[in-house]
Amino acid sequence: MKSYNISSIIAAVWNPKEELEYLDAYSGNTVFLLSSDLVNLGNHIKKIKKKGFKVFLDIDFCDGLGNGEYAFRYSTLQGADGIITVKPKMIDIANSYGVPNVLRSFALDSNSLLRINEMITNINPMFLEILPGSAFPNVFYYLKSNGLKTDNMIAAGLIETKKETEELFKCGAKAISTSKTQLW
Repeated sequence: MKSYNISSIIAAVWNPKEELEYLDAYSGNTVFLLSSDLVNLGNHIKKIKKKGFKVFLDIDFCDGLGNGEYAFRYSTLQGADGIITVKPKMIDIANSYGVPNVLRSFALDSNSLLRINEMITNINPMFLEILPGSAFPNVFYYLKSNGLKTDNMIAAGLIETKKETEELFKCGAKAISTSKTQLW
């Protein structure tokens, strides 16, 4: 799979009706569309792309879309450049089509670290997104100490300040996804 260049700060959009105007001040190249629905998906993607951004769709939070290969294909037909998901099966599908993808993982406890380790070893996502952002350093160092690939990791969730973003970059984050428009 080819490499994919993403912004260091990724605009994460939860409410496209209210948040797309904030993208006018955004200087990155990638937007994570975290919420949409089957009826409005194409329009949301079109509006974001018209502003010149690549769009990764959180396929798990698109109401009415479902999952599986047809859901994946529908999202790419609507213009999504990549997908975000917690489902390994969807990463496998995206990989089979050569489409950029983000495996979203929640680091809740030490068992989560084992599961994340297992998932990235077995399914090879293009990017690994760790939530919450405060857990990112622990996951990064755990994976690195186990000899796993850590160069395409994204920190996300509960990142509120520029200082937090600076610290996460120092800890190895390739990018930070945030819905905090002040950080865009």
